[in-house]
Amino acid sequence: MAKLVCGMNVSLDGYVDHMAFAPNATLFRRFIDEAQGQAGSVYGRVMYEIMRYWDEEHPEWGED
Repeated sequence: MAKLVCGMNVSLDGYVDHMAFAPNATLFRRFIDEAQGQAGSVYGRVMYEIMRYWDEEHPEWGED
């Protein structure tokens, strides 16, 4: 049977401004490695719309 893990990205005060958040390279790599090990992700409508940003390639993006 598969294991279901719930997680949330949030600041210590309970708020994250997704337009201003910029993780350093180490934290970003850790998040990518964690996400690659997942079989899937479930998002609500608003978060899904925010995450659609990554559906397109952007020339300023690095390898990560």
